[in-house]
Amino acid sequence: MTPSKIDWKRLALTALADYNISASQLVFLGHSENVTFRVDTFSSENSATSKEFDGQRLFLLRIHYPITRCCDRIWQQQAVIESELMWLTALHEDTDLVVPYPVQNQSGTFVTSVAIAQTSETLNCTLLNWVDGSPLDSQPTLTQAWRVGELMARLHQHTSFWKLPLDFTRPKYDWEQLYASLIELRSLVDVGTISVADFTVLETVVQRIGDVMTALEKTRSNWGLIHADLNENNYIFHVCEARAIDFSRCGFGYYLYDIASTLKHLFPENRKSFLSGYHNVRQLSDDYQNFLETLFIAATIDNFAFLASQPNEHDCLSQDIPYVTEKLCSKYLKGETFLFES
Repeated sequence: MTPSKIDWKRLALTALADYNISASQLVFLGHSENVTFRVDTFSSENSATSKEFDGQRLFLLRIHYPITRCCDRIWQQQAVIESELMWLTALHEDTDLVVPYPVQNQSGTFVTSVAIAQTSETLNCTLLNWVDGSPLDSQPTLTQAWRVGELMARLHQHTSFWKLPLDFTRPKYDWEQLYASLIELRSLVDVGTISVADFTVLETVVQRIGDVMTALEKTRSNWGLIHADLNENNYIFHVCEARAIDFSRCGFGYYLYDIASTLKHLFPENRKSFLSGYHNVRQLSDDYQNFLETLFIAATIDNFAFLASQPNEHDCLSQDIPYVTEKLCSKYLKGETFLFES
């Protein structure tokens, strides 16, 4: 069944019936990796809620159904979703970070399975506590970028010491993932979205990155659970505090990959400020910049592959990919730095 034919609100209400809350209003937020609703309720039965709205209780309901069905289905598997929620629970219990930690259903579990009407298909749903804050409508200030860097460092600090549960499973952002992204992009050559010349550059770059990634040892200090998507849509500010939301793409990867994924969305001066904030909490190795630039391109290619599965993004890709191959990849292959240039 196509997403447009599913009654999402009805399905959301069915999922909510398995929780000890009574919704006064459902507000549709969007459909990307998941279908999301804000749940407004005045129920006092569940204490794991926001307390800043004069008694109003707010939650986030996620229906785990991506807008592009050709995406890797591993992200919708129950064990993978449960593992994300294990990390959020640990962050809530072990730190003072404000994160969207999960709410148990009436069966005492975090994942609720709901059947789609008139089909044999079921979807996984989760309910999380609402995180108060506001997104930015422009580039962060230098101070805000510093705060986001500090936030990421605190996430990395936690996962570098956290003992993973035995049944914990999340995807990896590694060399195999990067190669899969390259294969995904190859399909756009046939339809003319990517030129043969640009794809050849990407192939060469991926091989170079693969050599670096396979040689880079994975240790608890440089590899672990990462948010992997901490961009301007997934961090918010409450007063002056940066808060991370939407951990649905979290997985295992190099911490520098996580940093690079965020730097892609920042101007050069903000990149420097972000790293200063990061270093205020957690130090990187002296030679981190070379590895960071390598993983910056890797994260860019992975993002291109994610967008390639969405036809409405192809026009942007046809413009962005030539820019990246000419301005960034060419410098990278020559051993020239680019990360902090305007």
